[in-house]
Amino acid sequence: MTFISRFAAVLTVAVLLVGLTAPSANAAVAQVPATVETAPMHGSGDAADDPAIWIHPTDPSKSTIIGTDKSTGGHGLVVYDLSGKELFYYGDGRMNNVDVRYNFPLGSSKVGLVGVSNRARSLDFYKVNESDRSLTKAGSFAPTANISTPRGFSFYHSPDTGKYFAFVTDIGKVEQWELDGSTGSVTGKLVRSWTVSGPTHTEGLVADDEMKRIYIAQEDIGGIWRFGAEPGDPTTGTKVVSTIENGGDIVQDIKGISIYYGSGGAGYLLAASQGSNRFHVYARDDNRPLGAFAIPAGNGIDAVTGMDGIDVTNFGVGGPFPQGFFVTQDHANDTGNQNFKAVPWQSIAGAYSPALLVDAAYDPRKIGAGTPTPTPTAPDTTITSQPANPTTSTSAQFSFTSTPAGATFACSLDSAAFTSCTSPVSYTGLSTGSHTFQVRASDQNGVDPTPASYTWTVGTTPGDTTPPETTITSGPPATTTSTSASFAFTSSEANSTFQCSLDAAARAACTSPQAYTGLAVGSHTFNVWATDAAGNTDATAATQTWTVGSGDTGGSRIVRESVSQASNTTASTTLTVPKPASVAQGDLLVSCLSLNGGSIGTTGAPAGWTRLAAVTSIANPKVYGYYKVATATEPASYAWTTTSTTSGGSIVRYSGAAGLDTAATSAAGASATSGTVPAVTSTTPNAMLVGCMSVNSSSVTLTSPAGMSQAAETGARRFEVADGILAAAGSSGAKAWTFSSAREWAGWLVALRPKTP
Repeated sequence: MTFISRFAAVLTVAVLLVGLTAPSANAAVAQVPATVETAPMHGSGDAADDPAIWIHPTDPSKSTIIGTDKSTGGHGLVVYDLSGKELFYYGDGRMNNVDVRYNFPLGSSKVGLVGVSNRARSLDFYKVNESDRSLTKAGSFAPTANISTPRGFSFYHSPDTGKYFAFVTDIGKVEQWELDGSTGSVTGKLVRSWTVSGPTHTEGLVADDEMKRIYIAQEDIGGIWRFGAEPGDPTTGTKVVSTIENGGDIVQDIKGISIYYGSGGAGYLLAASQGSNRFHVYARDDNRPLGAFAIPAGNGIDAVTGMDGIDVTNFGVGGPFPQGFFVTQDHANDTGNQNFKAVPWQSIAGAYSPALLVDAAYDPRKIGAGTPTPTPTAPDTTITSQPANPTTSTSAQFSFTSTPAGATFACSLDSAAFTSCTSPVSYTGLSTGSHTFQVRASDQNGVDPTPASYTWTVGTTPGDTTPPETTITSGPPATTTSTSASFAFTSSEANSTFQCSLDAAARAACTSPQAYTGLAVGSHTFNVWATDAAGNTDATAATQTWTVGSGDTGGSRIVRESVSQASNTTASTTLTVPKPASVAQGDLLVSCLSLNGGSIGTTGAPAGWTRLAAVTSIANPKVYGYYKVATATEPASYAWTTTSTTSGGSIVRYSGAAGLDTAATSAAGASATSGTVPAVTSTTPNAMLVGCMSVNSSSVTLTSPAGMSQAAETGARRFEVADGILAAAGSSGAKAWTFSSAREWAGWLVALRPKTP
């Protein structure tokens, strides 16, 4: 199975290792939701199998996830960016497992090499084109007839000889091939083969380039075997992980396995337990069990179940993954065909107690480079906010940053040992007298040798005695059917801390935003108090009261069921959007289309679709809305005819909706950081408010209006569809989307009428 390769020489920089103490193997299963998911596979059914992470040589934020599609309908490789957007698709065969290595000598060049097992009985190789992150075929050869269906695949780079190898396995048979790219095309020479004893099905493979090991996952009542990875090593191995039937800790089937590299031999072996929907962590050195984690639903992304291939990198790639990330196949995706889900590594590490290692020192791009490693420059740490000096407050809060950004931090108070921390960090119960705070940053280039430091005195002499003013800046609408709520709040004084209370519960420390879930139907009250750096607390809480309604007014309830989307990144005269999943007769389909200029004529909509909005008053974007009631036989996709332009579209399926409740409203505007669409007035309770907002830039982030949640985004956030229930009949109020930077915008709103019971 896939992994990120290890540079042969141990880096000689000092590295901050966080949480080296092993957690208990019997600890509760950590729950860590994904933050990014990829676009769905091209093939349906059991399609997605295995991901690999490729790190860009000069700009880690341009790194990619490469996934395999083993279905007969999709059959190929798909390249995604770090937001999960599909960049490239190569329909070259039923690809099973994929892996990556760097600096492979191909002809006269050194390239990033992607290797993949093709179920059509070949091992296929691609070079990565760094300029646009695309792949180019660089060779193919077949294993011997002993490998009836190539499934498991792993690269290995020998630190002894500098040679590159490929391992392939199926039904217990394992072959090791020495790779040669001297002719400009990858060829292979068989150097070792053997059979793993026990259950026949083997697929998961990962090599540890530094420790010269190859791990093989054995399904059924199996386990994980460890062998030497050099071609001259014995073919007898050690079973280091067993399933629960054999007294081990993992539930069959064991699928993907991967390596998290830490400095000096630290790190982890990770394994997917398909039977329990969990991922197990084992120490990299002696493979002792350290507990398990699961990926539940959260952050608008469904839970991971029935997973197959996995990969992990310790290397910070910026964006959503400043400290590396873990990626896995998901067997059941709630918005279409199977896909891959990704979780920041620090979220996984922090979910364990004590925390797992977070170590950014290892750079996989240096493997096979053949040149001395340049002396790295450690990050520089700066404290950006701190308590007053002197102060009477026995609490203190510090904020800090590093240059360059993306580092991890360790803090120390009054000469205590440095421990992992994040900005801001707070301390309470301080004694009178002098105190010293220190913080140091750490990244792949080492540890700041001169920690940032601040010394202050806690005294008894009264200083600032004026309490701060607390303000709630956002919260739920006054009436809602949502059982979740989120509040943002601020203080009139910098460096304040906060305490929150829901429904008269005891105050507890909190930070903005504060979220609550699982709220009961009825009235709720949220209170928040700010305390300034001198210890003065706002005597009057900022308060918001709202009501959670059942939504039951004797009528039907509209439910958003599924979403589909598509985009044309190059100019085209046709925009084809697939049918959402599980469309049933009587469902209401609502479509939003955004064009980078251009237009859709009155006859440009597919059969059966009725236009509800056309926002065309500015040159770019132009936004359209359509709806239709689903019949018993709906086509697999719907095609709109446009003038030649780039475009994107999404279709949202609603059950329980009878049609439009009122005519749509719309608006467009010049460059701004927000766009507001006028209110619609619903005539029935429990109408569904649906809105679409588009901006003229694919790089801008859109935030949904209060009381509405995102249903779909298309074209790398070129536009967003959001919706929300209007519990009572009447005005929805104007709805404002906010943008991460100023752009021209256009949008519309419409209300859907519930069906009569």
